[in-house]
Amino acid sequence: MRWAETRRSYKPKRSVIAGVGLIDEVRAYRGSRILDIASKLAGRPLPKPFTVELAVDVFYSFNLPMPIVDVEFAKRQEPQEELEELQMRLQVVSALTSSSNLWRVKPYTVADTVTSIVASASFIERLSRILSQESSGGSRGGEGRKDEGKGSRGESRFQDAVEKALEQVEGDVKTAKDIKRALSGLGAGKGSVLAFDESMEEVLRLARDTDISKVLEKIEGVKVPAVRSRVERYSKGWIEGVEVGGDLERLHYSQLALPWDYFLASFADSKLLLYKRVTTKSKGPIYVLMDKSGSMVGAKIDWARAVAVALLRKSTMEGRRFYARFFDSITHPPVSVKPNSRVSEIVSALSYLARVKAGGGTDISRALITACEDIVKEGGNVSDIVLISDGEDRISPELLSKTLNKANARLHTVMIQGHNVYLKQISYRYMAVRKLEAKEILKVVDFT
Repeated sequence: MRWAETRRSYKPKRSVIAGVGLIDEVRAYRGSRILDIASKLAGRPLPKPFTVELAVDVFYSFNLPMPIVDVEFAKRQEPQEELEELQMRLQVVSALTSSSNLWRVKPYTVADTVTSIVASASFIERLSRILSQESSGGSRGGEGRKDEGKGSRGESRFQDAVEKALEQVEGDVKTAKDIKRALSGLGAGKGSVLAFDESMEEVLRLARDTDISKVLEKIEGVKVPAVRSRVERYSKGWIEGVEVGGDLERLHYSQLALPWDYFLASFADSKLLLYKRVTTKSKGPIYVLMDKSGSMVGAKIDWARAVAVALLRKSTMEGRRFYARFFDSITHPPVSVKPNSRVSEIVSALSYLARVKAGGGTDISRALITACEDIVKEGGNVSDIVLISDGEDRISPELLSKTLNKANARLHTVMIQGHNVYLKQISYRYMAVRKLEAKEILKVVDFT
C-alpha cells in the first residue's frame, strides 16, 4: 500500500482548508486509502501532483459543510520543492469550493466519512484521467499549447476539468449512498466506517458498472419487517423465567435452603423450582430463484432483483443463510451469503444480482430440484424458497411436492403478470403480481 511505503518518511503538513490544521498520521492514512482506491480504479499509478495531502484536502472539501481556503496559509512562502505541490492543492480546492456542482454532491457526503471517501476517490480518478487526456491532446497539438496551463486561460481549463469530474462524481456518490443505506443495520458493526473500509473500491465499481441504481430505486422506502425470533427450551440457554420440575442442572438457588427431606420429596415429585432457559430456534436458509428468461427483460427483471435484495436484508437480519440463483433453460451458479458475513461478501452478492441480464428459455422444475438439493446439503430447520417467474412451464406437482418435503422447504411462488396452476398446487404461498411496485415487494418479503 502507498501508506505503508511512505509512513516512516512522512512529515506532517498543513491542510489548505481553514480549520483542518495539521494533516496527522490518521488523516494521512485516510488520504492514502483514497489514492489507493483511485489508482486501482484508474488501473495505473496516479501522477506525482496527486499526493496524500491533496487527497485529504479533497476529502474535507466534500465532508465539511462549508469548506473555505485558508487564506493566511496560502500566503506563506513554502520551500521551492514543495511549491508545485502546494499550488496544485490550492488550485484543486479553490476550483472545488467555487463550483456549483459541489453543492449537488454535498447532500450525500457532508459528515459522512464513507461517502466522502468514495466521492474523493471517484473525483481524483476522474480528474487525473481528464487532465491526462488534455495533456496528451496538448502534446499532439504542437508547441503552441504548452503554455496554456499558465495564466487565466489555463485556470479556466483546469476549472472546466474539475466541473467535468464533479458532474460524473454525483451519480457515483448517490448510488454509493443508496448502497450504504441498503447495507447499514444488517448486523453489529455493519454500518461502521471500519466495516466498509475494505469494500469501498467494490462499492464504487458497483455504483459505476451495473444496474444497481435501478434495483435500489425499486426498494426505496421498503422497510423489511422485523420478525421476532422463535425460541425453544434449552437447558443451557438464557433465563426467561421460572418453572417447576426435576432437572437439577436448572435448580433455583432458593431450593438449597429447603430441609433435606422436603427437598428429596419435591425432587421425587418433580416439584422443585427451576430456572426456565430458552435459546433461539434456528431457521433454514432463504433461497431465491429468479427467472431470467427472455420474457423477463426490462422492468420485470429489475423488480425481481429488488425483491432478492430485500430478501437478502431479511435473511441477514434474521441470522439466516441466503442463496440466490438465476435460471432460464438451465440453472446458473448460486451466490450465497452466510449470517454475519463481512460487508465485502454482501457487496459481492449485490454485484451478482445487479449484473445478470435477461435472456433464454424457462425450466422451473430443474431450478426447484437444484434449490432443494442445495438445501438438503445445508441441513437445518424449515427453509423458504422464493420463486419469481412470469412464465408458463409444465411441471410434475407430485414429484416437486415430494422434493420440497424431503428438503423441509416451503415454496413461496411469485408470478409476475402470469399464472401457473401447477405451481399453485404445491406452493405454501402463491402470489400473482400485477403492478411492479414497492408495496408488492413488501408483501413478498413479509413472511415468518
